[in-house]
Amino acid sequence: MVDISIIIPTLETDPTFGWEEQLEAASVEGEIILRGDATASAARNEGIKRANSDKLVFLDDDSDPQPGYFDRVSALLDEHPAVTGRIIDTGAEITRGLSSQYDQGEEGHVTETVVGCNMAVRRSVLEDVGGFDERLPYGHEETELANRISEKYEFWYDPDLVVAHPFADSLWDYYGKAYRHGREAVPYYLIRGENVRWRLLTQVLIPTNYLGDSPRETLFEATSQVARSVGLVHGYLKYARDGRGAYAGQRRTIEE
Repeated sequence: MVDISIIIPTLETDPTFGWEEQLEAASVEGEIILRGDATASAARNEGIKRANSDKLVFLDDDSDPQPGYFDRVSALLDEHPAVTGRIIDTGAEITRGLSSQYDQGEEGHVTETVVGCNMAVRRSVLEDVGGFDERLPYGHEETELANRISEKYEFWYDPDLVVAHPFADSLWDYYGKAYRHGREAVPYYLIRGENVRWRLLTQVLIPTNYLGDSPRETLFEATSQVARSVGLVHGYLKYARDGRGAYAGQRRTIEE
């Protein structure tokens, strides 16, 4: 059995990532599982089924694991049921460093802030809590899974488990992601049983949602919050106006 299974959603037919030699040089043996399913959640769930290891590593096709990553993630999964790490933003310079989720500090700690381009989970944990919820098409599937994992296990942040990854490739991409993140938050709220109207109002009306730690960050936070709010309204009209619908059911298990 291989030590780690690396599961990557991708639409590329024969991708080259640039870190394959690093994996070959690692002291652990790893396999790469590529899936081109309709959504990232579906691709990751299918990858879980096909994985030959009990240690499941989830990367994006533009993730760039830094030196020592594969040995470290394997060792961390010996100690912790689920792990995530630091992400270096290699995206557009104008928006670089604006994501509060990418760097959670210099100390290891339990977290629920997880980004799908750098996370790893023991198979037994997913067999217990279920896989990625395929009703979530964009941007919240790892958060929803981390919520469920954290109800029964600890999700550990390790600052030395490092991946480089672009948050946004351009200013247009930055605001587009903010809009989509707002729109697709509505299914996440419905699955969590939250009041969507209340969440929409609090997102739009609370002034601190528009503030950053510096004038530059405040400018981007305020304008991206407007984009998220527009997305939330559109998401409400798309998903929630007629009730909970498909989101009242159960997620598909990874065995199905």
